[in-house]
Amino acid sequence: MDFFGQAFFLRKVAANKAQGVVNSLETDESAVISLPFRLTVSSILFAVILLLSFVYLYDFLEEAKEKAAMDEISRLTAAAEQLSMRGEGSEVFLELKLSESVSADFGALPGRQDKWPEDANDYCVHTGEKSTFYYSDASFSNPEINGPVFLGSGRHKLLLSTKLEPKSGRLFVLISENKTLDKI
Repeated sequence: MDFFGQAFFLRKVAANKAQGVVNSLETDESAVISLPFRLTVSSILFAVILLLSFVYLYDFLEEAKEKAAMDEISRLTAAAEQLSMRGEGSEVFLELKLSESVSADFGALPGRQDKWPEDANDYCVHTGEKSTFYYSDASFSNPEINGPVFLGSGRHKLLLSTKLEPKSGRLFVLISENKTLDKI
């Protein structure tokens, strides 16, 4: 075989190999057979990622709601502690807005309302199904000085005042809804 015949032979072999590759691609359908499996796995992974994103977003929104509630309630507790330091006869008006599904108990812990004077420095914040307990330097009471105060969600116009309880001599911050502010 001379030089020109060898080149022709090599071109023919290369053409046959290329034809063999094309034929093997046409007849190899393993990629088509596994396509539904790949789509199913991809769909499941996408659904899991989407679900995790929604859970994270829900938790983020709950944290934001709890932080907003705590910002409002901390205004009340800070004012109550300042009033408590000033002594008897101090008063302050305060407007408080608790978002939906948020409530607060001042002067009692859940299930211990009958332990009122002992728990008067405690307060509890309920956000949805979560309850968080806190301690304050001020002692909380209702206007009659005979029990705790409960504030539900919504807008509250409050009068905070201090008064000594005659039996024990303990200074209480009285929390009362001020109905006269509604008329203004």
